[in-house]
Amino acid sequence: MGLRIAVLMCCLVTFSHMSSAKDRVRIAFFDENQENIAYLDLLNEDLDERVELILDNSETSDLHKLSNSDILDAKRKFCSFIEDTNDGHLGAVMAPKSQTVSSILESISAYLNIPYLITSWRPRRDFSPENVFNLYPDTDLFSRGLARLIESFDWKEFAILYEDDDGLLRFQDTLKIQKYDKDISKNKILIQKLDSSGNNRPILKRLKQLSVNRIIIDCHADKIMDIFQQALDVDLLADVSRSFFLTSLDAHMLNLDELKSNVNITTLRLFNPHEESFRNIANKYFPNIPYNKITVEKALMLDALLVLTYCINELKAQNTDFGFREVNCGANEKYTDDIGLISMMQQIERSGTLTGPISFQNGKRDKFVLEVIETLNPLSPIGIWRSENPDKVMLTRNATQREEETMRRLRAHNFIVTSKLGAPYLYLSDKPDAYKNSRFYGFSMDLITEIAKEKNLTFEFKITEGGSYDSLMKDLEERRADLGICDFTITPQRRATVDFSMPFMNLGISILHKQTTQVEVDNMYAFMRPISWKVWFYMTFLSFASSLTMFIVARMAQREWENPKPWDPESKELENIWTVKNFLWLSLGSITAQGCDILPKAVPTRVIAASWWFFSLIIMSSYTANLAAFLTMQKRDFTIDSVEELAAQSRVKYGLLENGSTQTFFQTSNNPLYQKMWSTMKNEKPSVFVSGNLSGVDRVLSTKNALYAYFMESTGIEFEMERKCDLRRIGGLLDSKSYGIGMPLNADYRHTINSAILVLQESGKLMTLKEKWWKTERDGEPCNRVVEEETDALALSNVGGIFIVLLVGIGLAYVIALFEFLWNVRQLSIEEQLSYMQTLKCEIKFAFRIFEKKKRVKPVPSEPSASTNSVPVHNFDQMSVTRSVFSKSATLLNFSTEPDNVLRHRRRRFSRISRTSSHLRSQ
Repeated sequence: MGLRIAVLMCCLVTFSHMSSAKDRVRIAFFDENQENIAYLDLLNEDLDERVELILDNSETSDLHKLSNSDILDAKRKFCSFIEDTNDGHLGAVMAPKSQTVSSILESISAYLNIPYLITSWRPRRDFSPENVFNLYPDTDLFSRGLARLIESFDWKEFAILYEDDDGLLRFQDTLKIQKYDKDISKNKILIQKLDSSGNNRPILKRLKQLSVNRIIIDCHADKIMDIFQQALDVDLLADVSRSFFLTSLDAHMLNLDELKSNVNITTLRLFNPHEESFRNIANKYFPNIPYNKITVEKALMLDALLVLTYCINELKAQNTDFGFREVNCGANEKYTDDIGLISMMQQIERSGTLTGPISFQNGKRDKFVLEVIETLNPLSPIGIWRSENPDKVMLTRNATQREEETMRRLRAHNFIVTSKLGAPYLYLSDKPDAYKNSRFYGFSMDLITEIAKEKNLTFEFKITEGGSYDSLMKDLEERRADLGICDFTITPQRRATVDFSMPFMNLGISILHKQTTQVEVDNMYAFMRPISWKVWFYMTFLSFASSLTMFIVARMAQREWENPKPWDPESKELENIWTVKNFLWLSLGSITAQGCDILPKAVPTRVIAASWWFFSLIIMSSYTANLAAFLTMQKRDFTIDSVEELAAQSRVKYGLLENGSTQTFFQTSNNPLYQKMWSTMKNEKPSVFVSGNLSGVDRVLSTKNALYAYFMESTGIEFEMERKCDLRRIGGLLDSKSYGIGMPLNADYRHTINSAILVLQESGKLMTLKEKWWKTERDGEPCNRVVEEETDALALSNVGGIFIVLLVGIGLAYVIALFEFLWNVRQLSIEEQLSYMQTLKCEIKFAFRIFEKKKRVKPVPSEPSASTNSVPVHNFDQMSVTRSVFSKSATLLNFSTEPDNVLRHRRRRFSRISRTSSHLRSQ
């Protein structure tokens, strides 16, 4: 009886224990990094009270010690584990990271119909068993989202650095961004695998040499800081315009502030650790881990267990038995999902997880969000991609906000400005205490100072090594400098390797020449040069000789002797009007084509006159034609006013700066004129090329007779002409070009610099700076240039000698007239026995009576007052008085036509008449 009671009590206790025991669901872990999960108790609290979750990864188990490559060992250990366990229902298997081991475990789990949960990247597969569930974003969708996000960056060229072959799979859609183009000269996407040894300096140095400033890095988060440290070693992070994009979903946890670089670094994240919903879940399950230190692996592991817990609860609510079932890897038939856990997981749509809503399509996670953040400002994403709308990226910042973020980085960066010395753009200060930027001054320094002031930037000025445009280009191409400022011409060849700002100065190629001196070009006696001095001498001599000859012939020719008194036919005297003086007057009138009031009548004298006229005709016609041709040739020889005239002559040589933009212009020009000039220049011996603009200007000034012209940019010509008054500019502009600020390709601050230049241009500051350095800041007085109107007319400098000849003639006439006047006064004073001063006084008084038309023969020193008793002289011989006046006015140069005895007789007669008149007046 007692034995029965004891057995009954034992059965009751056993039944009571069995009825109150919980279903135990075991989860197998096969990775040593999946250590014991501290939140197991929290998960059990979430489960149905009739179910208990057990994580099988104890220290006594060797499951987590599976080899990463030995699949046979992994199969043996896994099968041994599932066959020996009898402590609960095997609910799920958490896959290891090794894809090699995972494949065999996945196959066994599929045969046993046990859920196989994956929380890491897996390559795309066309077929996947129905028991496999990957919580990591789907490969195809992730690759598609990655490509759309990179497209949203608007990167024209970039490089991809990947760690393993899985990286290429992630970029399969990104590589399609570069569409095929048969005319493309180079790839826009550079792909390079990272060195497995960890030394990536050669790769990073090559990227710097190739001037690639958009770089995508795909590697594990643990290796990112080491890659950036190597980038610092090769100076790859010095360029503020360089951008990095990290595809690791754990890169947002890195502290990149240690790099102390202002480069733009962006990365992806699967969840936002700053959202309240995330923090609520993280506070519960990861109370001891900072929000920004929760890795994707931890988050996905927790989400996998939360999904599994949810499914178990749902099945338990349907009274599903999770009791022990015996499984065997060597079973003849595939096991079935007797509790429906796989089917439940295939249909799940679960929210309230760390990584967002979870659902599966063919075992792949088809709902997730990728956020792009800047590591320096991780609070809010700059771009969001959602798997539900895979072809669209939502940008969270407008253009203004992006510009503000860019400006924040730029203000924290110290710009390196490269330049070269050269007036007026940059001078080196001679102050002994000058240092850094204070060592330089000039237009370039003022320009960057105004830009920095406008945008609140800092900069450091440096002189490029070599002091040439090529070295300045190298600084920008190799990103040793952020900006290049000088007389930097924007050309297509340069734009292929560097970027330029909008132009801050417009100009063109023009010709610099030396201002020819007055002695060389202007000659006021140019009218005499068409005839040589010998011809002038022979003409003068022949004029006197012919006049003397005509005088002798006229004395012999009977027809040249005429009656001096035509009213007296019985006159016994003949007169010859031809004197040497008259023949000289005839010669002068003939050679100047003015004619003469007296002409010869005899045949011999007419023959001589006709011969002289013909000679004069030929001489004057030749002179007129030769003078016109001479003045025209003079203008052509010494004055070049256009590039066409420069090219058409061979006397003046012309050259340019070697290896400069001007040389490129002539080399590549399709204009036949410029092609001809380039051919001429490159074949000239000695060379017409110079090594610098200063050398070109010096050569223009030092070449004698202005026989060298220099092709130079118009701004440089304007500057030199303001300081060297001997220089002049020929013609207009040969082309149109601009100066710009150089910068590396795809520089992020290009828009900032353009904006500052536009403000300076609109405010007139650029014009003020040019006026300052071209005209105000100078040594000496400005050149007083008079712009003469271009004309083909003769200038005063060409015919000024004719005016001098006229003035000399007028002056000579005054001298002769004065001499004759004084001589006549002397003669009168002697004849009339008056003092010289009395006679001079009388003659001068009468000379100033400009309205008197009649003159007394003799001067009257003093006349008594007229009275009523005075008797007028009515019988005064007027003809005699006229003749006396004519006689007294003769000069020493006149050749008298009457004999001396006749003159003496007339003088005695006029003396008697004068005495008679005086006697009558006295009575």
